[in-house]
Amino acid sequence: MKWMARRAALRALCTGAWMAAALSPAAAQPADMQPSAEKGRQLYGSFCARCHGLNMVTPGSAFFDLRTITADQQERFERSVNQGLRAMPAWGGILKPGDVQSLWLYVMAGR
Repeated sequence: MKWMARRAALRALCTGAWMAAALSPAAAQPADMQPSAEKGRQLYGSFCARCHGLNMVTPGSAFFDLRTITADQQERFERSVNQGLRAMPAWGGILKPGDVQSLWLYVMAGR
């Protein structure tokens, strides 16, 4: 009987540890897939630089100057990236949420 109680306790402990690991945000994404400014820089070069300019220096006044966005405008930024705004295409069907967060981190680092 004693071994059955130990076995049940061990099973509960392992199950709890597994659930905690599986549900933690860090475990949901490998380290190389977690949002980062470096990943945002790479994504920016592929998707954004054409209109918003290299290093966020716009080639003219036709495109939004990302250097003017403030830290309290993250929701606006994410909505614009995902859904598009005026001439800007919607990237929500192409970029993953972590990609958009990486772009945000890059933009915030470059202001």
